[in-house]
Amino acid sequence: MAEQTTVPRVVTAILDKLASESDAVTAESLVGLHGSIAGHAMRPARHGGSELGADEFVSQICELASLDGSLGWLAAMFHAAAHQIATLPEAVVHAVWGSDPEAVATTAHRGSGGVGPDQRLAGRWESVVGAGYADWLVLPTENARRVLVPRAAARLEPRREGFAVAGACDVTIAGHVVDDSHAFAGDQRAAAIAMAGAAAAVTGSAEGVWRHHVEQMRARLATSYSGGELANAAPAQVARAASDIDAAKLQIIDALRRPDAEAADARAYWQAVARARAAADHILGNSRHALELTDPVTRLWRDVHTGCRLAAAVLDEAVGA
Repeated sequence: MAEQTTVPRVVTAILDKLASESDAVTAESLVGLHGSIAGHAMRPARHGGSELGADEFVSQICELASLDGSLGWLAAMFHAAAHQIATLPEAVVHAVWGSDPEAVATTAHRGSGGVGPDQRLAGRWESVVGAGYADWLVLPTENARRVLVPRAAARLEPRREGFAVAGACDVTIAGHVVDDSHAFAGDQRAAAIAMAGAAAAVTGSAEGVWRHHVEQMRARLATSYSGGELANAAPAQVARAASDIDAAKLQIIDALRRPDAEAADARAYWQAVARARAAADHILGNSRHALELTDPVTRLWRDVHTGCRLAAAVLDEAVGA
């Protein structure tokens, strides 16, 4: 019980929602990952951040997504927004985290808006992952700029978007006055972090497909009279999928380590997403998993494909920025 007091409130809200949806993820399975879910890795250290390197950042998002796709996507978008906020003037950073260290922000990638001559923001952004939990929103506007707005300034319309607890919402802003210090240009490093997070979320879900498939295969080998048949057919499929997933992870990490201009090139992230999806499809297409969400392999396979659609929006938006 003592540990519960250290859990960020956004993580508590997510866990409560997960518990109401399924028992696939428990609080115990997330020990050590609370800060990752809340986006702490991309915060400045002076505001409770851990400032992780590319390896740990990608690995943690993959680990969360292997449990549930929603968790990987929430972490990816919370981190992307946290990085963008960390680049703003200290007064703005303090306004977000100074009085509320547990505040979280998320970022949009679909839709657009504009700031008029009177400094008022108006627009609509679709399927913003994490908006239902966030305290702040980073929204793209015209001319490749971003605006930081408090959640209270937005009207949110919940959307399930294929994930159980991603907190996705359509966001509408009508006439919010934007302070100059809350409007800023997107940069290449921010684009790279958003793309890497999106690709890692898809790859992590694919890894979850692989893990559960291997667990079920081992159980069947231990109990089935057809063990010989399984033993002959399964290893090559499992090895191929594992190789593709590992290659996708390494590709994301390598891309994110590069200088900003190279790291913001979307091609490596597209390739990683394609590899991860192919691995998940190969497992499902060459196995006996039932096409129902009670099977964790099928549940995570669906997370892979939902994630691919979301990743396309992130990668396309980054390319157009």
